[in-house]
Amino acid sequence: MYIQITSRCNMSCKHCGMNCTKKGEDMSLETFRNALKESDGCITIGGGEPTLHPQFWQFLMEAVACSESVWLATNGSQTEITLALVVLAKKGVVGVALSQDKWHKKIDPKVVEAFTKDKKTYNNYDVGTDLREIRNVEGHLIKAGRCKEGKEECICNDIFVEPSGKIRGCGCVKSPVFGNINIEMNIPENWNYGECYKNQEVRVR
Repeated sequence: MYIQITSRCNMSCKHCGMNCTKKGEDMSLETFRNALKESDGCITIGGGEPTLHPQFWQFLMEAVACSESVWLATNGSQTEITLALVVLAKKGVVGVALSQDKWHKKIDPKVVEAFTKDKKTYNNYDVGTDLREIRNVEGHLIKAGRCKEGKEECICNDIFVEPSGKIRGCGCVKSPVFGNINIEMNIPENWNYGECYKNQEVRVR
């Protein structure tokens, strides 16, 4: 399950499929807890930039406490928070990906070093318990649905919970709505997560 805890972001990358801005919406703790109850144990905490959420650490720790795996991507702009996340990732507590490509703004070099130091292989979850990774979408942009040309694949091929609690079939703009996590959800048993991308409207700034 992808839980979009905020639709706010402090960067405005032209390739971003979420099309978030500085004036987004933050998810409430109640909504987050309701989403955790309905998850399958594998959680992606997303945004926007998730570390901008005022209750980020509480959300993360509650997800870790009740989930088999927790993963998130960050632009690394919140230096101290990101460095703390690196410590957790190196211990295998949570998977953390640092987005580094031509669209993202420059960040503190200490953050980039923290994701690369003493790590022999990147983007590989089989290297011990070290769950750090560098995320660069430049090479597969056409297949990732992150720009106007990329319509071959959904940007988030999983149940997608928006900050308001609205449940979508995936991350595509035109994916069906299956209710609200706070009220009622009705996900069809035969829902095919790979089908909706065919009719998606890719979000582009």
